[in-house]
Amino acid sequence: MSEQPSSPTRSVSLTPPQVVRALDRLYKIAVVTLTALIVLAAVVFVARAAIYKVHEYERGLHLRGGRFLAVQEPGWHMQIPLVDTVIIVTVSERLGYVDQIPAMTSDNVTMIVSLQYTYRVTDPQQYALQVDDPERIVFEFVQGKLRDVVNTKAMADVMNNRAIMNAEVMDALLEKEEQYGVKFVTVQMQDASPPEEVLQAIRDRMVAVQRQDQAQAEAAQRKTLADADLYAAQKQSEADAYQITATAQAEADRMRLTAEAQQITIRSILAELNGQGELGEKFIDLLIAQELKENSKWVIEGGGSPVVDMR
Repeated sequence: MSEQPSSPTRSVSLTPPQVVRALDRLYKIAVVTLTALIVLAAVVFVARAAIYKVHEYERGLHLRGGRFLAVQEPGWHMQIPLVDTVIIVTVSERLGYVDQIPAMTSDNVTMIVSLQYTYRVTDPQQYALQVDDPERIVFEFVQGKLRDVVNTKAMADVMNNRAIMNAEVMDALLEKEEQYGVKFVTVQMQDASPPEEVLQAIRDRMVAVQRQDQAQAEAAQRKTLADADLYAAQKQSEADAYQITATAQAEADRMRLTAEAQQITIRSILAELNGQGELGEKFIDLLIAQELKENSKWVIEGGGSPVVDMR
């Protein structure tokens, strides 16, 4: 059996012109791709620079060539890149704090006061464009007004009447609201205290006043007890005097009535003995002698006749 000859393997070979064309094609594809990426990046950059968003708690100040155009409300907006400028201003309520500043009162006492305040921006253009460093200026303004109000008050008023102080500071702050483009919402004094040496003097005075009040209370109590004892003694004395007077009056009445009864008795006896002659006279002499012996009292009536008080 005869062997058939195998077919020879074909090999593809590229000529130099074909290689050049392939490389040129790849180069063009790379250039186009790179150009597309560059254009896309430029479009994204321009889009991001031209389109911006303003949140609900913000306002945008749109400037073109440094000149103010308008206040942008919340939402999406467009600008010309490299020509327009947008300043974002936060208009929600914000907090400020004046911490531990010295202030002189009207009675020349240095008080250490602190104040907390809140405000919100009502005019973004006035706040951001007409005032340099507005937050700092608002802080310095509040601090100055706090000192001014403290200067008109005595130390006791500053320490004890904070509600009145808050109202007066708020009234003073209203002067600059329009100029600064803000609206003050709350003002609250956090602390108002004198220096330590003044506090110690106040404590000493309070202790002295408490001791004085206690001494006065004890003296008043002792006086009340003394008045009660005196009143009781007076009442007892009056009762004793009344009892003595009543006893004396009763004794006098008894003696008067006894004397009257005895006089009636003697008159009756004399009336019976009258006209009895010598016997009657002797009986009368006997009675007189008996009365004189017993230290009896004689009551002489107008007729000269003796009346014997017989016991």
